[in-house]
Amino acid sequence: MMNISWFQDPEHVVYCKEEEVLPRLARELGITDLAERVEAFRQAPNPEGVNLKGKKRTTLKLFIPNLSFSRPLDMGENVWIYMGELCPAYCLYTPWEEGERTGE
Repeated sequence: MMNISWFQDPEHVVYCKEEEVLPRLARELGITDLAERVEAFRQAPNPEGVNLKGKKRTTLKLFIPNLSFSRPLDMGENVWIYMGELCPAYCLYTPWEEGERTGE
């Protein structure tokens, strides 16, 4: 069971650009369409998240912490990948475009 306090520990979370980490994870886990599945979940998220099974006896959960937990989490509006407490959780984010941050 996922616990918000586990995700609040910076030692348990990797913040990464999805275009840098998804191709590697897709290869390692045997989920060839991982990037497409992440995008589909982003377009239609739910509080429970979604479990994906890989070909190498692995399962991961895509979820959005701010939908799943009663308290908000830093960067919790992004899609996260959780593979259990023995692996880091991956917070997938898209960097701000030039001018987007200041509203220019």
